[in-house]
Amino acid sequence: MTMWKTMGWGALSAVAGALVWIGSEGGAAHAETTITAGNWGESVGFKPDLGALKVPVGSTIDKSNLEQVKGLLPPGLQMLVQKYELKIRVTEYEPYRPSDAFVKATNDNRGKAKAWDVGSDIRKAGWSGYVGGLPFPKPKDGLQIAYNFLNTYGGDDADRHYDVTWISGKSGVETTEYWHWLSMRMANRTDLDPKPVVPEFEKDRFRAASLTFALEPYDKQGFGALYFSSLDPVDLTGHVYVPAMRRVLRQTFGTRGDSWNATDYLFEDVGGYLGAAEWMNWKLAGQKTMLLPANSGAKYGKDPKAVFDLQNWPHWNPKVNWQARPVYLVEATPKIKDYPYTRMLLLVDAESYAVLYKEAYDKKGVLWKIILSGGNSSPDATNKPPLPGFGLALDLQSQHATGITFRKVTLNTKLNPNQFTVATLKKNGH
Repeated sequence: MTMWKTMGWGALSAVAGALVWIGSEGGAAHAETTITAGNWGESVGFKPDLGALKVPVGSTIDKSNLEQVKGLLPPGLQMLVQKYELKIRVTEYEPYRPSDAFVKATNDNRGKAKAWDVGSDIRKAGWSGYVGGLPFPKPKDGLQIAYNFLNTYGGDDADRHYDVTWISGKSGVETTEYWHWLSMRMANRTDLDPKPVVPEFEKDRFRAASLTFALEPYDKQGFGALYFSSLDPVDLTGHVYVPAMRRVLRQTFGTRGDSWNATDYLFEDVGGYLGAAEWMNWKLAGQKTMLLPANSGAKYGKDPKAVFDLQNWPHWNPKVNWQARPVYLVEATPKIKDYPYTRMLLLVDAESYAVLYKEAYDKKGVLWKIILSGGNSSPDATNKPPLPGFGLALDLQSQHATGITFRKVTLNTKLNPNQFTVATLKKNGH
């Protein structure tokens, strides 16, 4: 039995699911209402119930006062507070809005996207008609929510310098690596020219491209990867550069739950879920207001201790801000038979459609991992997305975690698509 059911989430799902369906039908009545930056949240999802928060802004939640917010935390987070000394610093709710261009694209393309369940034929596309913006304002089911978070607003390119820290629950930090990551959306672009697609990559049906390489430590320096995601439900494809071999190797990434960079993340765990929507069965279990680390205020810099309490047991707790967020409760079960997780339970923000929290269960139905993602506010919400804040993948069974922190991030920087080549990968590897 899963933690969600044992703590009463099964009953909540049944009631909330009925309410969500009524709300989704009601969404049709607003079909002619123009979505704006000001009404974004209620137009594409729903607003949080701030009355559900019974503690004042500025409070810190720990195991001594957990009962006051128990209904606002998923079971996994309750356990982290009770058993692992997690402290939750409550800050004021801040409404989310994407860029003006993304809002316009959502209005211009409203009603064009269609989605359907492909059954066991997971290599067959399960949707069509999507051009740009949010595919499904006021989503009716879990599948539509999945396509929303897979196409949530993140800008059209990004340049990130970040650290990956391996953390033992017993001994603390094991090692840290420093990486540089460039990414570019190749299709369904809204903010930067060319729009909506980059012509050089249109024939290959690439959705996005990423180029990442290690800067530190010395023995990892130069290792890099170039990979492309597709508009079709196929594997990530690309190349890796191995400095010791001075060779570029072609590789397929992450269909069957491969580990990302030998961390506690699977490839698909990055961002909550990075696989194809067609690979999972999606169920909308309900909607709720919950405390989560949106606009987390995670500090940028060289020292991961600014974000994680690395010095004190269990060494992985984030030191960030939490606020009341409107979320959809979504259950995903894999169609891939040998997939490592038997089910995933996701909390999807109903304004941004970011996956802020995920519980992943093993073959015996026991909670295995918690994936937590926190964002930071946008430097200019009219034309740039929110900044990333931090990431945490926590393996409860091995008492091990991976933390992601950032040194510098720039978004919508007008990267050149010609950077995403094997030649660039080799050059950065030397």
